[in-house]
Amino acid sequence: MQWRDVVMLSIASNRSENVEALKTAADARRLPTVLLDANCRVADLFEAQTTPHVFVIDREGILRYRGSVDDFTFRNRIPTRFYLDLAVESLLNGQLPALAESPAYGCTIVREI
Repeated sequence: MQWRDVVMLSIASNRSENVEALKTAADARRLPTVLLDANCRVADLFEAQTTPHVFVIDREGILRYRGSVDDFTFRNRIPTRFYLDLAVESLLNGQLPALAESPAYGCTIVREI
């Protein structure tokens, strides 16, 4: 995903994250910035429960979308709705996202070991 005038940050909030493994994963996925949230402070602030769990914040700092990247689930292995794309594209077109929230689907964030 690459949009003009959009800043994307990836935040790794699992207490069990290994810095070297994060670097390897970031390189493989071509993620420009991955921040380590080892104490889960950012995850707690945004009430993130899973990885991935995405949050779209507009230029005014207002949270406009939270939830899944798409509609991929254990039963639906091929996504058909791309929530993150739709939210960002709506904002870039001067509109609010039609969907402000979707259930986040992924692995639970490990807050304690």
